[in-house]
Amino acid sequence: MVAIALALATNMAAAASLPANDGDKAPAAPSAAGLVKFYPTPLSSTPIGVVEDQEVWLAKVQGLIAGAPPLLQQSMLSSRSKQEFSANVTLLQQMQKGSLDEGAVAVKSLAKDGKLGTKGLDVNSPLGSGNGDLVYTALSPCRIMDSRTGGGGLSNPLVGNHLYSIPGFTSTNWGLYGGDSGSNCGLSNSVGSNIWAVALVITILNPNFDAYLGVSDSSTLSTVLSTVALNYTHNQGLSTVYIVPQTLGNTIYFAMPAALTANIIFDVIGYFAVSEATALDCSQVNSGDVIVPNNTPTNVTVACPAGFTLTGGGFYINEGSLGVVNDWLWTNFPVSSNTWQSNYSNQTGGDRHGRSYAICCRVPGR
Repeated sequence: MVAIALALATNMAAAASLPANDGDKAPAAPSAAGLVKFYPTPLSSTPIGVVEDQEVWLAKVQGLIAGAPPLLQQSMLSSRSKQEFSANVTLLQQMQKGSLDEGAVAVKSLAKDGKLGTKGLDVNSPLGSGNGDLVYTALSPCRIMDSRTGGGGLSNPLVGNHLYSIPGFTSTNWGLYGGDSGSNCGLSNSVGSNIWAVALVITILNPNFDAYLGVSDSSTLSTVLSTVALNYTHNQGLSTVYIVPQTLGNTIYFAMPAALTANIIFDVIGYFAVSEATALDCSQVNSGDVIVPNNTPTNVTVACPAGFTLTGGGFYINEGSLGVVNDWLWTNFPVSSNTWQSNYSNQTGGDRHGRSYAICCRVPGR
């Protein structure tokens, strides 16, 4: 149910709760085939430095159309120039990003309520620290799987009623699975088991009949098939944004119904992980004692060292009784992003000493 709830918030096909044994066809969407004349206009889900092949590009455009209301579908399909097409693509991609943002809220809410799986969240930990909060890290789109060229138990094409899987992170690269052979795509060992969910752009190519794709972190075929990430129409490529929980383990499982054949591509665009927030590294920097002559306004400044940012400051009066203190006038304020200033006016009848201090902080580590 967790993945289904996430799908309701993020699946641009808007049909993630469809039961696995439901024989209904996927909702029909107008074909994007006529827009191929605008290929290869860049898409936000295209991996950096990659020119999508035409088949994948068209499937992603089809996914944008499938997730749009009828009026915006018609606007997209009626594009007469590359400029109009690009404007329509930008609008629909913003809608897709909005759905991802809604999914992020759903993930964090489920995690806070302890409903996201077996990983032990400490819901009582301080806000922004420990594992009481999940943080979404956006990644540049990067291909982690393409069944057309991948190994590692994949096939070309993939077949139905078979449980496929790829790891949720890697220490090297994704070349084994047909993905980026020169990068871990940001899903590295350093993040590893801290990942609670992965945000993917899922693309399906050439399905031989109307059906659905199940994606989950469960290693049970029936469970994966009941967790629908994408509904599609035969012979029509389609794409969607989907958040895959990684709470039972760090593996992405996926499957299709019996007798189905198709190819599938995964592009990662982000992940949810336990917060690594830590307390600020702060210290007090003092100016040292400065002589403040009687009836002579004196400014005392103190600066934070390189790498630190001023967060506050103050002053000391080093001598005199309360009565003497009452004969001082002063003001305190920052004069730059790293310098604090105290302005003294000594009316005690003799020279005195004052000191200014700055509170300087930095984010520890990297």
